[in-house]
Amino acid sequence: MRVAAFDHVHLYAADPAATRAFYQRHFGAELVGRTTSAHGDGNDFLLLGGQLLVVSPFPPGLAPAAPPPAGDGAVAAGFGVAHVGINVDDVDAAVRELDAAGVAVLSPVRQGGMIRYAYVQAPDGVVLELTAYRVTGALRAALPVLAGYNRLVHAARRALVKAALPAP
Repeated sequence: MRVAAFDHVHLYAADPAATRAFYQRHFGAELVGRTTSAHGDGNDFLLLGGQLLVVSPFPPGLAPAAPPPAGDGAVAAGFGVAHVGINVDDVDAAVRELDAAGVAVLSPVRQGGMIRYAYVQAPDGVVLELTAYRVTGALRAALPVLAGYNRLVHAARRALVKAALPAP
């Protein structure tokens, strides 16, 4: 099997509007489409860093539970997903902004090789790892090319989703 691309992450949310607003307010996620699920509920498609984040209410028969306590990088008891990584320009500034907004900060900002990172907790118990790369030397010249590629992927994904899904 050949994988064409990582497609999306789908979150069930106790309060989908609040979850959507969290990603829009803090990470600039763009609501690009909305569909009706097989259960008649709404699925909101958010574009976040060129990837899709789908947010919907829990389907019939499933109910939200209190999230387990979160540790350093993952919930204390879980089901295999440790965290979702989001690359930001400045981890330190992002952590300060989120902390000031009342978002739970789960770890201090750390440096591991060329990556600065920290963990925060999003709605519904989702653990997010915020990352930023500190690139030096010859690789630094590649950053503008990579940024242009990422903008192109984001624009292409937006056009594709808007063409495929009803407008929000």
